[in-house]
Parts: sequence; structure tokens; C-alpha cells
Amino acid sequence: MDVKPHNTDIRRDLVSLLPRLRRFALVLAQNGAKADELVSKVCGQALLKAPFQDAEDRLDLRLFGAICSLWRTEIRKKKASSETVVCLHSATTSSPQLPMILSAELAAAFLLCAVEELSYREAAAVMATTEDSIAETVLAARRELAIVTESEAERRA
Repeated sequence: MDVKPHNTDIRRDLVSLLPRLRRFALVLAQNGAKADELVSKVCGQALLKAPFQDAEDRLDLRLFGAICSLWRTEIRKKKASSETVVCLHSATTSSPQLPMILSAELAAAFLLCAVEELSYREAAAVMATTEDSIAETVLAARRELAIVTESEAERRA
């Protein structure tokens, strides 16, 4: 691989992206400590690979994709080693869990498109899927959020 001259300092870019990266990792991991671990690993990898990366690539998309890939790899490892996967909606006293309404996949697609304002094409690249799949996932997330909003409104009335 050729080492390319790097005009910008990736560390500065990483610092500015940290809140967005952590928010995305929290949506996937649904646990603060696990999210921090994912972000830390991905940032470390980005620093090591920085001299070899194309400066034209969007760093945020590359890092979102790396977080998603690392998260999926860890899920596969847990399933392969027959560990008990903790229910995403359960609350534990040892580590604070986020109260999640949506599954990790629905929440991640919704976050990328609605909050991060990525196009379906960009979100599909991050999630390693198709644009149609992202569109369907975002639609499903919006439906679930609408149901929750309706039930909250009924409870208040």
C-alpha cells in the first residue's frame, strides 16, 4: 500500500466526530460501556490506518461502517460461543441500559437517515445492505415510533 500525504490531522476530525460516533454505537450496543468500547476500537483502527486512507473518503461514513461491522462481528462471536445474549429490553443493575423502543437495526437505520441526515445510499453503505432495505427499515422504525407516540398520548389523556 502506498502511504498518501495527509494534509489534515485525523485526530482533530475524530474528536469532532466522537459525539456522533458514540450516539451511533449506543443505538447498536444499547449499553454505554459497550458503546464506548466500540468507539474506542474503531478510533484506534482509524488512527493506525490513517496514512493509508484516501483523503477523498468521508471519514464519518467510514467510521459508522466500521462500528456497524465491529458490532455485527461481536454479535456473531457471542452466538458462536453459545453465550447467552442479553435481551435488548431488559434492565440490569450492573450496567445502565438505555430504554430502547426500537430494535438495534431499526434504531440504527433511523438514526443514520433521520438524525445524521444520510441518504439511503450512504446509510446502505454504512449498514452493508441495499437502499431498499434501508428504506423499509426506516419505514418500520417510523411505524413503531408512531405507535409508541399514540399510546403515550392516550395514557396522558
